[in-house]
Amino acid sequence: MRNLSLILSVALISFAALGQENKVKSAGAMSEMGKTGFAPTISMDTLQQYPRIFGMGPLGKMQGEITFADGVPYSGYADLEGQPYIQKNWVIESPFFVYGEVEEWMQIPLEGKLENMSQLEKLIEKMAPKNGIDISQPFFFKLEGNFEEMVTHIVTPRSPDIEGFKQGRNQENFNHENESGELIGVYSQIGKGIYTAQSSHIHVHFINGQQSFTGHLDKIQTGLEAVTLYLPKTKTMLNFKTNDTDFSKGRLGFLQEIDLGDLVKFHGHLCDGLVLGAMGLNEVLGALFPDGVIDRTDLRIVSKSSPCLTDVAIYLTGARYQFGTFYVDDAIDGIYVVQKISNGSTYQVNLNKGVKPIVIVEMGEMAVNQKLTGCELDKLKSIEDDFTDFLLKADAKVIFQITTLEDFKWNPVLKGDFTKTDILNKNADSCTL
Repeated sequence: MRNLSLILSVALISFAALGQENKVKSAGAMSEMGKTGFAPTISMDTLQQYPRIFGMGPLGKMQGEITFADGVPYSGYADLEGQPYIQKNWVIESPFFVYGEVEEWMQIPLEGKLENMSQLEKLIEKMAPKNGIDISQPFFFKLEGNFEEMVTHIVTPRSPDIEGFKQGRNQENFNHENESGELIGVYSQIGKGIYTAQSSHIHVHFINGQQSFTGHLDKIQTGLEAVTLYLPKTKTMLNFKTNDTDFSKGRLGFLQEIDLGDLVKFHGHLCDGLVLGAMGLNEVLGALFPDGVIDRTDLRIVSKSSPCLTDVAIYLTGARYQFGTFYVDDAIDGIYVVQKISNGSTYQVNLNKGVKPIVIVEMGEMAVNQKLTGCELDKLKSIEDDFTDFLLKADAKVIFQITTLEDFKWNPVLKGDFTKTDILNKNADSCTL
């Protein structure tokens, strides 16, 4: 096995070409900017190269609020009388700024009511995984519509040396009632004190419909019927329509939809193996059920022993070991063999050579043998996350080869001692630098 440092260098080269759209970046940190006297860490004109950029942070030395929406830089100020005004200007700086490009959004209608910021955070945490977004990684979101009640603020200078300073004032607060506009937000579980405040996973700014105001959102109370949520769109949504029986002794005909978010909940996390399995089965199930509705009472499947692949196999096909419709066999040529019981149609799913980076295979073997440090485990996760992002935007025809098997014999391998590799490092040390 190659030296780990060489493996990591290969990983960086491999994924430089793949990239990761919608990736969140930052300059400075929210919790650190006061320690440096709010000294600027980034000039906004350096971000003009990103046409679909979204972002937020304070203006200058706490002289206002900056909000980027779809490549447009809005600067919100409050004058000495507390009146807000706005400018569009690239020649500005910020002591802390979080930003990222979103190439395309998916629209999600909402219902119900928000009573506070905590409920807004929980709404994002609920809806994002359902739409294939890994909430362990930072991402931007937005809400558009009419908002019943909100409180926002615009920060003001802390020092008399800065224009706009007013004794005893650090910010101006604003009340909004039945106002239309756009909430631009970032969600991050790993950026407390960097992307977001220490007490929250979200950081949100408001731009009103007239584009005459922008500020930081502090409070919200509104119905959601007139509001639409927008989340970053991935190319592959992986939605499946299934046909099941309608109760424990029932008839076929209970139609429902399942998606990648459901698989994530069943498996425990979003990962490259889960996406590979779902994408591969999506290709096969489309061939077995041309009408797009999967009859999970008419399938059996053989899977490689990966925890990710086996979880996808039983969830999407309904096959089970105890009923003789599922077994695990690492001797099969592909990752799956899927058979329609009623007519015997059988397909094998193979991963094309060169698709899965060798670094994931080699570091994965080291992780299984518990030979990676905490920091190396974090690096492996980062590499796998980038590969997952690549897969969700890739053409499945490039990733897989689907082959018809004419003479496949169903021959269950009754073995139950495969290693569940995704829990071996559950108590490993954290990365400390």
